[in-house]
Amino acid sequence: MIFTDDVPAEAEKPDMLLVDSTVWEFHSRRFPDCTHVVQLSGGEISKTPETLFFLWQKMSEAGLRRDSTVMVAGGGTVCDIGAFAVSTWKRGVDLQMVPTTLLCMVDACLGGKTAVNLDAGKNQAGTFYPASVIFADTAFLATLPEREMKCGIAEALKTSVIAGREISDLILKGETDEAVRMCMQAKGDIVSRDLEESGERKLLNLGHTTGHCIEAITSFQVPHGQAVAMGIPVAARMGGSFAFAEEFISVARKLGIDTSLPEAISTDLILKLLNTDKKTTAEGRTWIFPKTWGNCVQRVLSAAEEEELLRQALEL
Repeated sequence: MIFTDDVPAEAEKPDMLLVDSTVWEFHSRRFPDCTHVVQLSGGEISKTPETLFFLWQKMSEAGLRRDSTVMVAGGGTVCDIGAFAVSTWKRGVDLQMVPTTLLCMVDACLGGKTAVNLDAGKNQAGTFYPASVIFADTAFLATLPEREMKCGIAEALKTSVIAGREISDLILKGETDEAVRMCMQAKGDIVSRDLEESGERKLLNLGHTTGHCIEAITSFQVPHGQAVAMGIPVAARMGGSFAFAEEFISVARKLGIDTSLPEAISTDLILKLLNTDKKTTAEGRTWIFPKTWGNCVQRVLSAAEEEELLRQALEL
């Protein structure tokens, strides 16, 4: 990853630029010249098979070869679907990534996960395809709406629960740039040791098991970062760490992040949606339980254990 305030000076000219349309409107001059620019709408609504086919068609029209380079720029959803298209075009071409939201910088751009949503659930199909280079320029955050900044802060808090309290302390002090660097380093270290999520990398799913259900139940009216923040106290209570659940809620509240669950959320609805969770195996489902800052454990729960602990956590 390269931290920079001048992406065109650092990056070679790509053969195609896939970019969030709003980012392009405000920041087109922050990208290298490119003959083939394809604009995408941000948000989960774009992470569909239809968008994937659209991108493949654009790549075909541009004549992209195996030795071509595609730069993908935007938030988490644009990077997810854009990287999926890149990973599957000609069985994979060179991918450069420019995260333009705080959430994407601290989480989505790292680790090589690509994805598309289906009617059955979020991120049901995807690949592992790390970018050859990531350009991180926090100048993009200047035009980011407050709601999106809070989503990124929520994901940074998740990383802090996994990696240590220092990250959340930086966020509380308003030192966003340094917090971004620490988040990228922490996640990068984990991913480098476990790219395909066979062990340690599963920790990065903290808050996501319940969080993805919250997104689906609310038709994505609750954005991803906030949904993850809502899922962390639930996981803490399921794991018996009631004091930490309250401490996390307190820190989140100081940063303007609401972790209270929407009225539409119920145990029965969550249990129904969990059947599509990617962490499900024949043995059960892997949950990440936070104990305190920098200390999370993995636990595989049977269906009966999961329902009992989830009901207890949601009734508190």
